[in-house]
Amino acid sequence: MSAAEEWASVETSGQTVEEAISTALAELGAGPDEVSIEVLSRPARVLPGERVSGAAEARVKVSKLDEHTAKARTTLAELLERMGIDARIAARRATATPGGPTAPPLLDVSGDDLGLLIGWRGETLRALQTVVNLMMGDNEIGSGRRVILDVERYRARREEQVRELALRLANRVKRTGQRYTLDPMHAYERRTIHLTLADDPGVRTESSGTEPARRVVIHATGPAQPDLPELPDRVGRPPQRSGGFGDGGRGGDRRPSRWQRG
Repeated sequence: MSAAEEWASVETSGQTVEEAISTALAELGAGPDEVSIEVLSRPARVLPGERVSGAAEARVKVSKLDEHTAKARTTLAELLERMGIDARIAARRATATPGGPTAPPLLDVSGDDLGLLIGWRGETLRALQTVVNLMMGDNEIGSGRRVILDVERYRARREEQVRELALRLANRVKRTGQRYTLDPMHAYERRTIHLTLADDPGVRTESSGTEPARRVVIHATGPAQPDLPELPDRVGRPPQRSGGFGDGGRGGDRRPSRWQRG
């Protein structure tokens, strides 16, 4: 199975999670190191002598990884072991771009006290990702074989922040009718903005410049809509007029002040 193909998966059940996983491995003809396991439900507690019903059974989804992803997970596990870091590694697909190539595999690292792997504003995480891809012999951003890393869902939380930023700036662009240029971003942050605004007919996005100064520009596709209400933030407070999550309170084509990355 190549990295571009979908992972074969099965859902199985059993009286215990281990039994359900064992059944899935047998169906897939794979070993524990070749699969990604998602526990859908755990068995309900039953009294001695009671029969376990289907609703009370454990249920899991087990996916057989492609060879490249399995090797990447093993490589990362060995690297963390040599660093003396005890962690668990799960594999899944990153979010795919609509109409684009198959999403790359994403390795989720979890455990205790893993802040060292994230570093200041995620710099250590990005460096670790680069090292793993170099060890795998591939570090091209556009390659379908490139592996993405996340630690304690730091990347996922960061993407949520970027999505909120994208929606607020798109709203501002539609209200003013003026384009907005963001500060340079990492590739996955730019991608998040493009995906978030892809279905908004009121704006269009493009990336300009070259790495590491590549940035996203948000354009209005129609006239200004000054009566469009401003978006509240995630906790429902009214939006601030300046300093709101990196927009610096400036519009048009002027660059905002550098916004928080971590």
